[in-house]
Amino acid sequence: MAKWPLFKKLIEEKLKKNDLLMVTHIDRCSDETLSFLKLQDKLLKEGITFISLDLPFAKDLKVNNLIAQNLATIAIYEINRRKERQKHHILAVKKAGKDKGRKTVISKSLVAKVKELNEEKSLPVTKIAQITNKSRTTIYKI
Repeated sequence: MAKWPLFKKLIEEKLKKNDLLMVTHIDRCSDETLSFLKLQDKLLKEGITFISLDLPFAKDLKVNNLIAQNLATIAIYEINRRKERQKHHILAVKKAGKDKGRKTVISKSLVAKVKELNEEKSLPVTKIAQITNKSRTTIYKI
């Protein structure tokens, strides 16, 4: 239902009747319309007021629910459209042969340095990473 563990814990364990849950944006609650609607319904049934600062607010909570449902649907639609456009862009870049990927930080001199520190000085990976100013993952790759 909730997107993050702490948010889920807040909803399931901390909030009680007559509490107010205020979020900055409805997409901070859920990435899917159905799960947002389930969350909103759960809060309504438990007597918890839900307000999102990016939504218009009315004194009638039923109007707020209607507004939130419609805007959640639109927001999630926009998220999905953005993801789809991003996917198409990535495919187009790859097809054009322009996607070279991230440049490697591994060089011949770095490999030699790591081998020297590992084999001759028997230093652990963490220490080698500190000395070379590279991540442990990079050191493990070498």
